[in-house]
Amino acid sequence: MPARASDPLALAARDFTLTRLLAAPRDLVFRSFVEPDRMRHWWVPRGFTMMSCKLDLREGGAWRMTIRADDTGSVQTEVGVYREIREPERLAFTHAWVRANGTLTRPTLVTAAFAEAGAKTRVTFRQEDFATAAACQSHEEGWGVSLDQLVDYVSRP
Repeated sequence: MPARASDPLALAARDFTLTRLLAAPRDLVFRSFVEPDRMRHWWVPRGFTMMSCKLDLREGGAWRMTIRADDTGSVQTEVGVYREIREPERLAFTHAWVRANGTLTRPTLVTAAFAEAGAKTRVTFRQEDFATAAACQSHEEGWGVSLDQLVDYVSRP
């Protein structure tokens, strides 16, 4: 198991893996990762609103999402390219933030695996190749909150 970025013994960690068990069928959980109407309920951090989400859902296709901070109104854009789409088992894509000057942060690779666990789904979420351990830890914390929101979202009646 990879070291967690938040582990003091792993200060140089440049990747993390998070796992969640969701009380929902695998196809619904997978669709929650690739349908903007579902993504808006969980993908963005708490305190943010998704303003737009455009997906070219094919291997080699690009995705782009713009989010706004509810308290300050600041806007951030994240982008990436789909590397692998194996519905409903696996999704891999790059992730980068667009800086104010239009350049991108160093892209990372995100891989989400979806495994059936009876009537539930186990999501294993990995993000790797961060430029710094601090960036890794920040994303680990952010995705942890987002995945908790996904757990809540898919369990709604």
